[in-house]
Amino acid sequence: MNKADIDAAHARWLEAFNGGDAAGVAACYTQDARFMPPNMETITGRAGIESFVKEFIAANAHLDFEQVALHDAGDLGVFVGRYELDVRPDGAEPEHDSGKFIEVWTRQPDGSWLMVDDIFNSRLPLPG
Repeated sequence: MNKADIDAAHARWLEAFNGGDAAGVAACYTQDARFMPPNMETITGRAGIESFVKEFIAANAHLDFEQVALHDAGDLGVFVGRYELDVRPDGAEPEHDSGKFIEVWTRQPDGSWLMVDDIFNSRLPLPG
């Protein structure tokens, strides 16, 4: 594994998300990837991931990441980090979330890297 390759793949994901490109985000995952948001069933596959991301984009979301660790396992890389998420839905109060995530990236036959598993959760207490 090359750290620069994973960093570049991760940067493409973040650029697509913050740029409002749900299809670009989904393209960073394998066809059968698992996306595991909190308080929901696992979403499997690019189409489901794209649909989920579209909801955030529609709410004017902006995301920032901080890398905590990157584990090298040859053709597998595990990215551990923290996130800060701001959502500003039209006509509603802005919301902020802060949390942590783990992403599992796999090297593809062409040498590129795609995410196969992605899980995240908030570090903030549940409202109410």
